[in-house]
Amino acid sequence: MNIVIYLIQNGANPDVPTVRGETPLHLAARANQTDIIRILLRNGASVDARAREEQTPLHIAARLGNVDIVSLLLQHGAAVDATTKDMYTALHIAAKEDQEEVAACLLDHGASLTSTTKKGFTPLHLAAKYGNIKVARLLIQKEAPVDAQGKNGVTPLHVASHYDHVNVALLLLDKGASPHATAKNGYTPLHIAAKKNQMDIASTLLEYGAKTNSESKAGFTPLHLASQEGHADMTSLLIENKADVNHKANNGLTPLHLCAQDDRVNVAHILVAHKAEIDPQTKAGYTPLHVASHFGQVNMVRFLLQNHADVHTTTSHGYTPLHQAAQQGHTLVVNLLLENQASPNVTTTQGQTPLSIAQRLGYISVVETLKVVTETTITTTTTTVTEEKYKVVAPETMQETFMTDSEDEG
Repeated sequence: MNIVIYLIQNGANPDVPTVRGETPLHLAARANQTDIIRILLRNGASVDARAREEQTPLHIAARLGNVDIVSLLLQHGAAVDATTKDMYTALHIAAKEDQEEVAACLLDHGASLTSTTKKGFTPLHLAAKYGNIKVARLLIQKEAPVDAQGKNGVTPLHVASHYDHVNVALLLLDKGASPHATAKNGYTPLHIAAKKNQMDIASTLLEYGAKTNSESKAGFTPLHLASQEGHADMTSLLIENKADVNHKANNGLTPLHLCAQDDRVNVAHILVAHKAEIDPQTKAGYTPLHVASHFGQVNMVRFLLQNHADVHTTTSHGYTPLHQAAQQGHTLVVNLLLENQASPNVTTTQGQTPLSIAQRLGYISVVETLKVVTETTITTTTTTVTEEKYKVVAPETMQETFMTDSEDEG
């Protein structure tokens, strides 16, 4: 301390920055040197000096939880809502780092509860993300908006659901947060819990009236998400709470289609046991058997056939499940379909048999399998199809995202 006084008395600049842009005040805050901070401030050090990421000494003190230094900086005029490059205030940082005393001090000095980071997160969003219940409770006591929406429309309850913080979710719900709030893609917190298999969160949301058949913008329900991910217990929970097993998304996909895509036989058993239709068609005419055949999901194909799925159903382009399997080169599926009376002689709207498609795409094993069962009169007519580049046809899929790692805060 005496050295600091000596240097200042001999003309040392109290704001000289390091290569990272940090002044002595930043460094003293990081080292919890309250007395040195006091000396620097008395000798004209800039209380709001900015380091490389636009951090002020207050940001550093807030992160480390030193209430005395936070208070001292504020007494010397530190801007309580100064933001970093990513638009974090000291209160955002305190909420993230679970620094309850610091948060209380900042709030006493007028810190904003509604300031948002670059991604649109309020301090309450960050407390929810990191499961910091004490800070969350403090923020709510100070009337932080419980349903504030980030840039992608997510509320603190969405965030708590995503990161499986049941205690924070329960607090938010108790304080009036809406279980029906929708993000920009239409996801409710229950969609998130269903996708991530957060059973406790889902049960809590359902107790507070969350709707099992709420739709995303694309028409997907929580049951669609649980089905695609193969979450059997979540699927059962949603069905027990009146989820519609035959709900169609905007493109016609049902939960069973999504099971078929990813070979989720465990969930398919549950859906079918609860009266899921075995052959629903999408807008383009694909059944779950088409989907399973397209993606080569042998176990799912077998399950669907055992449950009397129709091998003859055609899409709007005239494709049977056998056409789909042949197009993708799935020999095992081709054999399974043939064993279950699939016709190798059906032609698409373009006049193609499964054999002609496999020949054009060079799937030798499939060609060898189909050659012996396909009528030659059919194949000779189909080979006259104009030799344009074959256009692969595929069933609809669910391309939904919510919070990816790249969207994570800080």
